[in-house]
Amino acid sequence: MKLSQLGEFGLIDLLAKGLDKPSARVVVGIGDDAAALRISNFQFPISNKIPSSKIQNKKLLLITTDTLVENVHFRLKNTSFFYLGYKALAINISDIAAMGGDPTFALVTIGANKNLPVSKIEELYRGIKNLARKYKIDIVGGDTVASPRELIVSITLLGEVAENNLLLRSNAKVGDAILVTGSFGKPAADEFRIPSSEFRIRLKEAQSIAKSGLATAMIDSSDGLVRSILEICKASKVGARIWLDSIPVAEDATLEQALYGGEEYELVFTVQRSKAVELKTLIEKRTGTKVSIVGEIVSQKNAIKLVDVHGVTHALKSGGYEHFR
Repeated sequence: MKLSQLGEFGLIDLLAKGLDKPSARVVVGIGDDAAALRISNFQFPISNKIPSSKIQNKKLLLITTDTLVENVHFRLKNTSFFYLGYKALAINISDIAAMGGDPTFALVTIGANKNLPVSKIEELYRGIKNLARKYKIDIVGGDTVASPRELIVSITLLGEVAENNLLLRSNAKVGDAILVTGSFGKPAADEFRIPSSEFRIRLKEAQSIAKSGLATAMIDSSDGLVRSILEICKASKVGARIWLDSIPVAEDATLEQALYGGEEYELVFTVQRSKAVELKTLIEKRTGTKVSIVGEIVSQKNAIKLVDVHGVTHALKSGGYEHFR
């Protein structure tokens, strides 16, 4: 079997099945936006002297990594090295945000051809440092290697999250509403140029969602709106109805680009239907970011369907972007 037949997500599933069962220190492993780990076996003693808030707010370590490869994720002829560095860190921050966490430390790996001007790498690093400074992220190491041809930028980002604020893909429930931040389709309409005019990091929004205690599941939309909902449904063993007339389509983008384009790095999250308007209003008030209710979670047997304004259901055209396909 070739990778083109298996696809990125099939490969991940295959490799994950071959791993040993993780230890009790692994709260969340393969299959979410980031891994969540306990880094100490320390347990709070049972005592009336310790506030319950301290017990409830024990922090977990979050770890995520993302890689950008020349001619796959970007082309040098139309890419600013500054914004390439900026984006390389930003997409990792988005993963930490989707877990409800705060980014803390980063390791940067760069693979470059020996003939690339040093000034270009310095410009790339300035983009990384600019964003790291904004979010108070310390760059603590990494690696530099020779690449025969393509430029490669890979960042591993650490973060932390209070255990009771941790949000996963796997807790969506039948009857939940599906909500999203912002709009979709602009990167695809812009032919994925770097920087996209609509690229934003939804860290403040994600933390507000997590701290509200209302959301049941969350993911970022790096691989597209439909793919994000597919991943929530897969992890939660549910289905979904996506309301086409409720999708916030970006200016100059098509509905198809909004559904399948990807690289918006918006948040896709679920909440009990009766709390949907409350959470939507709360996030909009706290952050000024538009939130839309775009669908509902249904039973797994009803699969994932697109529903138009007339109530007619349509099958998905694709699952969104997938490497190796």
